[in-house]
Amino acid sequence: MKIARVTSWGSAPVYSDGPDLPAPSPSQLQVKVVAVAVPPVVRGRALGKHSSARGATLPYDPTVDGVVKDESTGDLYYVSPMSGSLFGERANVERHTLVKLAPEADPIAVATLVNPVGSSWMAFRCRAIPAGCEGATVLVLGATSTSGRAAVAVARSLGAARIIGMSRKEETLATVQDLDERVVLQEPFTLPAGLGPIHIVLDFVGGRAAVGVLQSAEVAPGKDVQYIHVGDLAGEETLGLPSRLLNAKPIRVTGSGMGAWGKMDVKKEIGGLLGAVVKMPRPTDVKVASFADVESVWDSEDTKSKRLVLVP
Repeated sequence: MKIARVTSWGSAPVYSDGPDLPAPSPSQLQVKVVAVAVPPVVRGRALGKHSSARGATLPYDPTVDGVVKDESTGDLYYVSPMSGSLFGERANVERHTLVKLAPEADPIAVATLVNPVGSSWMAFRCRAIPAGCEGATVLVLGATSTSGRAAVAVARSLGAARIIGMSRKEETLATVQDLDERVVLQEPFTLPAGLGPIHIVLDFVGGRAAVGVLQSAEVAPGKDVQYIHVGDLAGEETLGLPSRLLNAKPIRVTGSGMGAWGKMDVKKEIGGLLGAVVKMPRPTDVKVASFADVESVWDSEDTKSKRLVLVP
């Protein structure tokens, strides 16, 4: 069986021959891999730097999730996060981690979208209080990223009353659909006066920009400003919140990611998440490549601006 494995931390996975799979156990199903996306979390695992890869040994499969097929029935399934080694032709996967997809589901779209859509879905459903964002004013910091654009759609589907998008480039921000207002992110990192109260800040940027937003955010009477950290697009690993800010304003700070929520949360939310994903069209910024070409495409110019999806 052909597989792709990281054989040196920081290098692209190597495509090679691997051992044939053993027969699946009674609790498993042997499936054919159809599509596996390579979002930032997979790249972080391939570097050995993501928390979920701590203590891992080489050779290493950095898979998080993917779409597979039961060849005996033709049924497509989504494999829940961290449930199988999918960088290869086939995999033995525990049946309880498989979620059946509708026959018309686009495997490439599902593989591509679950991670960016899931980042905001899990944040709103598992980290916001109360769960969801119905009736809330949501500010998406980093709205022009793939995950940020997905967050806008997710917030709308979950009943947000008002969605504000914030990003550095005005022309790119103008292309984000379904925003009620747009704010250009520029130093000093403050929100314009008159923007109104913010209930939830969903942050894909981090660093000084997040601090500036929280310092200038207007608070609705009797409510908290809920800050949910998801990513660090700014490249700043530290979130330096002044203690006087936490004392002077009702801010609830939390994070969202593997670790902030667990497998039981995923199990509870995966049906709703996939229901939202299958209604979305395949993004245009997708690079589909064969596992056989993984070494050449892993760090190519194409994949710097597009989402990489690997197929057998």
